[in-house]
Amino acid sequence: MTAGTGSPLRMRTSQWTAMAFGAGLAAVVVYLYGLWAGDFLVLLPLSEYCVGKLADPGVSLTWFPLRHLCHWQDGTTSDLVPAYVNPLLIIFLVITVTGIVMAIRTALRKAAVPPNHHHVET
Repeated sequence: MTAGTGSPLRMRTSQWTAMAFGAGLAAVVVYLYGLWAGDFLVLLPLSEYCVGKLADPGVSLTWFPLRHLCHWQDGTTSDLVPAYVNPLLIIFLVITVTGIVMAIRTALRKAAVPPNHHHVET
């Protein structure tokens, strides 16, 4: 935040860009963690993924939002992806998009104002 601007939304283009980059990087890290923790990248038999009940379950997965579900014969499911991964991913993606939009908006506003904006009467 720049000093003396009076509003926290009056950040420089570089600050918005840095925020978008940092949040985007965090989103990638969270997504990769979700892939790893949800056993997406490991090829194992179903009995290795879904343990704890007697019958071998069916498995389904989605790439966004990250879900790796064990479907049990009694109608219940269990998700191998930790519950906090998708909310964190959405938050970081929203921050990334907001940062990009605000960086573009700030750059366009700066370009629209001439550098020596003085009104001289003759």
